Amino acid sequence: MPEGRTSRGDVALWCLAAVTALVLFQLAPQLSADNTGRVVTVVISVAIFAGSIHPTLHSPWLHSNISRRVVLCFVAGGIAAFGWILWPYSLNVSPTNVRFADRGAAGQTYSFRLTNRSDKHLYASQLKLRIHSRTLSGKDFLIYIPTASRKAHDAGVVGAQRFADVQGLLCHDSYQRPVFSIFVFHLAPHESREITITNGRAGSAKVGATTGLFSTTPQPLSVNGNVDSTPFRSDEALSDCQSLGFFGLIVGPPPLAH
Repeated sequence: MPEGRTSRGDVALWCLAAVTALVLFQLAPQLSADNTGRVVTVVISVAIFAGSIHPTLHSPWLHSNISRRVVLCFVAGGIAAFGWILWPYSLNVSPTNVRFADRGAAGQTYSFRLTNRSDKHLYASQLKLRIHSRTLSGKDFLIYIPTASRKAHDAGVVGAQRFADVQGLLCHDSYQRPVFSIFVFHLAPHESREITITNGRAGSAKVGATTGLFSTTPQPLSVNGNVDSTPFRSDEALSDCQSLGFFGLIVGPPPLAH
């Protein structure tokens, strides 16, 4: 092959690696967070790297073996990061961020979907909606749970079934940014819930959505009159937390005994 030119075989390998990466990107949301889904992710990631080795080591733009090996290490790191981002975690939220336009009026609403991608039951699953804004505070936003995503809490406690199984807190993180910390007490395998956020005042803001801690064992619920509570855990330090009372609203009468 003449110096400075890439062989057709290397071009084909680069194209194959790109197509394989695209396949993984499209397939990732459909993979279950179990051994099968994780093995598929690893195998495809390794295939992408394997297809990149030869064209990288024989690139005409890299003039020494050392530079080619260094670039290959960067390629490996990039593929590993790509696989890490697409890794089938048990708890997933989509989208991961939304923007409220500065010129937009109040009343803009965005929806987030919290999904259990595993084959296990998840309890006390945490969703965090973090507000990035210089003009709006946490109290300028309204969190709403659509009727279809509100379910009765069933923890084997008398009266517990009359309480919604979603609760939340409005807190501040270590940078004093408002954070809505929302907990879904029970997510069945592959179940998802919808949570919406609406700005009550016009202003520019970015809302980032991330998942937090969850448990694979049922969490205790204590009921005292019309107040329900459960221990909340977070994967980061949150302060100045205030309960979002409407999360505990009664969702309907207790089911009839059979």
